[in-house]
Amino acid sequence: MPISAFNAYLDESSVARSEAAQEYLVCAALLEPDQVEMVREELRPLLRPGQIKLHWTDENSSSRRRIVQAIGALGPMNVIVTHLSERQRKTERFRRKCLEVLYYQLADLEVYDLTLECRTEAQDKRDRAHIVALQGQGLDRGIRISHRRGGDEPLLWISDIVLGAVNASHIGEHQYLEALEQTIYLKQSTPESLIPTGQNERP
Repeated sequence: MPISAFNAYLDESSVARSEAAQEYLVCAALLEPDQVEMVREELRPLLRPGQIKLHWTDENSSSRRRIVQAIGALGPMNVIVTHLSERQRKTERFRRKCLEVLYYQLADLEVYDLTLECRTEAQDKRDRAHIVALQGQGLDRGIRISHRRGGDEPLLWISDIVLGAVNASHIGEHQYLEALEQTIYLKQSTPESLIPTGQNERP
């Protein structure tokens, strides 16, 4: 079994970009294996009393500033994959498109240990079936995924905050993403992603 150069901790976001378009985003926060316990200990004090996990939409502006500064100082590498589409109620297909691109990117970086936040039992089972199917089509078989609850794994909070900062930037609140810009190693769209209105090429 290959040794993973980094451990990856994944979260996702789905957000309307206009009346006609929506974007699905997946972020993987990459940490060296010998960093993970130290980073967990740095993240836990960011919780407010009674709070189980950090979640962008639960934070006010002052908390967001404090959190992004702390995460920026910790220096994780973040890989983001996005899929822009027409607005639809069901987004599971877009999640799979993003994850497929992300898995191949992580394999190229020799990242084999991936932790995803738990959803429902059925959804987690579909995640496992999806990666097995991709491995049958050529994805590195060394990649392995597990699921953990967000309240049990502080390292999942990083990707939630990064995606929150990306989404905030789309509505003019650029300061959060600017504080995290140096941590974003790669940001790319899926091959099927729509080209944003007014742009000649994907970012």
